[in-house]
Amino acid sequence: MGTIVGCSREEPSATTNSDRAPVGYKAIAAMNASAAEKADRSVRTMSQEDKIGQLMCIGLEGTTFDESQKELVRKYRVGGIVLDNDNMESKEQVRAFTKGIRDTANTSSLMMPFIAMNRERMQYRPNLMLPWTDSKLLSKQGLDAVSSLATRTAIEMRDLGFNLNLGVMVNTHSFYSYTSDVDRAARIGETITKHYAANRVFTAYQYFPGGGDYTVPGMKIDASKASLMDDDGRVFAQLIDATRDQHPMIMVNAVKVPSIDANHPVSLSKPIITDWLRNELGFDGVVMTDDIEVGAAIAGMSIEDYAVRTINAGSDMVILCKHAKHIKAVHDALTQAVADGTISEARLDESVRRIMLMKFSNDR
Repeated sequence: MGTIVGCSREEPSATTNSDRAPVGYKAIAAMNASAAEKADRSVRTMSQEDKIGQLMCIGLEGTTFDESQKELVRKYRVGGIVLDNDNMESKEQVRAFTKGIRDTANTSSLMMPFIAMNRERMQYRPNLMLPWTDSKLLSKQGLDAVSSLATRTAIEMRDLGFNLNLGVMVNTHSFYSYTSDVDRAARIGETITKHYAANRVFTAYQYFPGGGDYTVPGMKIDASKASLMDDDGRVFAQLIDATRDQHPMIMVNAVKVPSIDANHPVSLSKPIITDWLRNELGFDGVVMTDDIEVGAAIAGMSIEDYAVRTINAGSDMVILCKHAKHIKAVHDALTQAVADGTISEARLDESVRRIMLMKFSNDR
């Protein structure tokens, strides 16, 4: 908006109209402006349909990006796409798949999506990618080994067309944990994230607030907030401060921490996501859920209701794995929630700005 100074009769309307005119992702990315300014411009100019799409990270079926996949991405204008073992056969096939996603975004005037995988959990295939060293063995080998593996796998991911690794396990009580030592877990997470960022791949920390084995669906964490802050909570606090410039995500899922919120799982808990993670620990990046198809089933509610509630609790993006009917249902539910005010436009814009700031930082 143009700025009115005193009673000056400047003509701000032309600036206002230009400032709000629809501008494509590539045009904004090419602007001589900071990532924050680009994110602000995006929020001002994006349609509501585009904004709602940014909240969704979807899975796709198959090993080729065919016309039905293209139509799904075009129709829902999604903010991210996650591929897994079932989508990958060879380097050439994966490169073609991810190129198809980028080309569709470019030719359809979409905001470029995150293209993600959980690198730590991918099956080893000699014709596709390097093996990921066993987490506890890697921890024992030291930070130089962590740095080397992170650099090599980030380069590999970027070569395959990915820009987001949805899997840096920083909890200390999981089967997949690197270590049970809180400070060492933070240093490992920081090392991985900084080496990935140096090679233009984002990361996501799993799972806030920790304190238990998050690989067990729907488990309950019997710990106080104070004890968590002496444990995995301290890992996240250190990582938030140490890697703010690398714009990592933080992931949440459907475990419960009754001492903080007796009625909701973490992914639906405003006291945990907004009050603790954001307001107390100062995390201003993107919060992403784990697969909400699983989360909704554990919580005993519809996937549509779950999606709306997690956004209002403070999450920015939801993961939906592969079921087109669920993708439509969640998109429709989010659209209706914004239309009827259940999700305010201000709340929508908060999430979209965080997502776009991340995307425009180094334009990954």
